[in-house]
Amino acid sequence: MPFVKPLEFDATEEAQADIAWLASATGFTANSMLTLSHRPEIAKAVLDLIRAVVRTPDGTVDPALRWMVAHVTSLSNGCSYCSAHTFKNGADNGVPQEKLDAIWEFETSDLFSPAERVALRIAMTGGQCPSYATPEDMAELHKHFSDAQVVEIGSVIALFGFNNRWNALMATDVEPEVNKFLEESNYKGSKDARTSDAN
Repeated sequence: MPFVKPLEFDATEEAQADIAWLASATGFTANSMLTLSHRPEIAKAVLDLIRAVVRTPDGTVDPALRWMVAHVTSLSNGCSYCSAHTFKNGADNGVPQEKLDAIWEFETSDLFSPAERVALRIAMTGGQCPSYATPEDMAELHKHFSDAQVVEIGSVIALFGFNNRWNALMATDVEPEVNKFLEESNYKGSKDARTSDAN
């Protein structure tokens, strides 16, 4: 059960258009945004970041990689809500099921390219607080990505640092549509991501 009850969509008023925009992209209304709408200016700011970082058509990093980075960051932070969302968003944005299923084997699996491996390594180590991404790994990241792309990857990690902490703290319930997708996909992530009772 969440620690702060999400507002009903009709009560979100000031942030409603932004929440509806996100729902049109995901196919469901996010409980996290309904909760943030108790402070609509914060909800709108977070939605602006989501729009700029992971849902921009102008990104220079492949959307599939962005969502894999978001997923590994969320898994490594133990956020069941964001792990569930990033698994679904990854599938919706071109990440094959076999890659999502093998995400923790990214260092050794032939499914992942060297560029993906280093980006996911940075997602795992750089997503922690404090960061333990090494200078060597950052140098390796620069071998595969431009400065602008490194900034984009870092922004995905940082955005989900906020999202992970927010949703873990608030014990946000995973939406029925996401739970249904996880069940149909035989999601092997945390059981917490498949039930609101775990929070």
